[in-house]
Amino acid sequence: MQKGNQKFKTEVRREQITQATFDVIAHQGVKGLTVAAIAKKAGVSEANLYRHFKNKNDILKQAVENVGTGLLENLRRIQDAAADEPLVKLRNLFRLHLGYIEENEGIPRLVFSEEIHLGNHEFREILLNAINYYAMGVESFIREGQTNGSIDRDADASALALIFIGMIQMSTLKWSLNDFSFPLVDEGMRLWDNFERCIGSPNYNKDIMNYNK
Repeated sequence: MQKGNQKFKTEVRREQITQATFDVIAHQGVKGLTVAAIAKKAGVSEANLYRHFKNKNDILKQAVENVGTGLLENLRRIQDAAADEPLVKLRNLFRLHLGYIEENEGIPRLVFSEEIHLGNHEFREILLNAINYYAMGVESFIREGQTNGSIDRDADASALALIFIGMIQMSTLKWSLNDFSFPLVDEGMRLWDNFERCIGSPNYNKDIMNYNK
């Protein structure tokens, strides 16, 4: 029992340190990230931090993995809502994605950082694999919609999936550049409403989609 408790405490502490990393990145960027700053934000000593992570790179790797895990958990959550219409799934996933980022301001400053794009190859691969899997999930919802007639059958499902992700990226980039000064979810959902009108099949009776906008 003692061993199980210790493992739980270790996992909790690692999560606290990872969240502190996102908080530091949100305000100081990846270049301003230091072990001392992370430890201070997490409320632990540097010595204690090194009991859970080898070094700063190890902490950053965990942060990148957490981004991918968060995205895929949202995707699975929507996939489990089997009764929902495809357009409802897409809308809910879009909102969940934006909400996840809005709650973690460090995510965009990590994802758009030089460390990811030009730095550590392993970090880039971790994130890219998660995004590719996520895009496949979005595309599957779009194909469901094309099958049931709610989404234009002539549209390229793969291209629509990339547009879906691109709208989130652009909304997030604008939000980050404005120092998180407006509600990200509200801003992003304005884009979604227009996107849905563009991809929806004109012959589909949306009255059966029982949800509120």
